[in-house]
Amino acid sequence: MKRILIIDKNVPIHLILRKQLEKAGFHVIEASVGQNGIDYYRENPTDFIIADIAPPELEGLKTIIQLKKEFPLARIIAKADQMGRNGFLRYDPLQSALRFGALRTLTSPIKMDELSAVIEELASMSVQRERRRSRTKNFRIRKDPN
Repeated sequence: MKRILIIDKNVPIHLILRKQLEKAGFHVIEASVGQNGIDYYRENPTDFIIADIAPPELEGLKTIIQLKKEFPLARIIAKADQMGRNGFLRYDPLQSALRFGALRTLTSPIKMDELSAVIEELASMSVQRERRRSRTKNFRIRKDPN
């Protein structure tokens, strides 16, 4: 069973997302604060992370930066409210999330079909990466007979 860590301060959003993901067959772990999510991931890495851009205590972008610094292969999906993309902010937080290491972005409210497509895409990227890594390991094991 694939595991997903959700880092989001908005508890009602957690609950909706959790129910949808569990119904789709995922095991869901929740953290309402960025630092708690980072601490959990250090101890129990998950297959995917869904990170809200602005959780309290440790801002969402900083959470993404810290996770990618410690875990470069972490598969992070950043999400932001539509409000943050309509001119209330002077920058696009989702574009910033991509620059800092999120692999994909979604706008809240998240549509389950979009999230499923993103998860499927990231899962296939992981399989391809592992295949390349195993080929590289096999190549390195071979020694020059001379």
